[in-house]
Amino acid sequence: MYKINRLRDYGLILLAFLMQVFLADFLKAGSAKPNFMIIITAFFALFADERFGLEAGFICGAILDIFALRLFGLNTILFSFSGYIIGRFNNKIYRESIVTYAIVVFLMSFFILSSYRLFIGLENRFLLSSLTLGFVFSPVVFLAALYNSFLGTLAHTFLSRALKLGETSVL
Repeated sequence: MYKINRLRDYGLILLAFLMQVFLADFLKAGSAKPNFMIIITAFFALFADERFGLEAGFICGAILDIFALRLFGLNTILFSFSGYIIGRFNNKIYRESIVTYAIVVFLMSFFILSSYRLFIGLENRFLLSSLTLGFVFSPVVFLAALYNSFLGTLAHTFLSRALKLGETSVL
């Protein structure tokens, strides 16, 4: 079981935010840009419990909302909800598996990114007339979610070893 150390964990969230700000544009693969805040929220939600998953999601979302230019509060709601749901069901899945973590990060990324595109389309009156499922569930969302799940497997391996959570397995 993961032992929560808030100073260390908040430091990791801050590190993920700094990586999001300074490294995300350099690590862009085509139109898919990594989201390190999704990866760290999924990690804490999967290895802690639903309360800390909610807390980590709230903090990550709030940090992103503070620096966002539009739709204030949406990141906080989406990240908090995702962190809580993953944390709620973390004892029912095999957490040490890299494949499980990749699937969790993919689903969380897909949910957050497509929800964000939906609300941007609803907010913008010009996009409202062309708001379709193709806009919300675009290939960019799928590729970004796939890219996040790939980077998430690397983060899972690194964080599991650094925090001494035990051996990770492929399946």
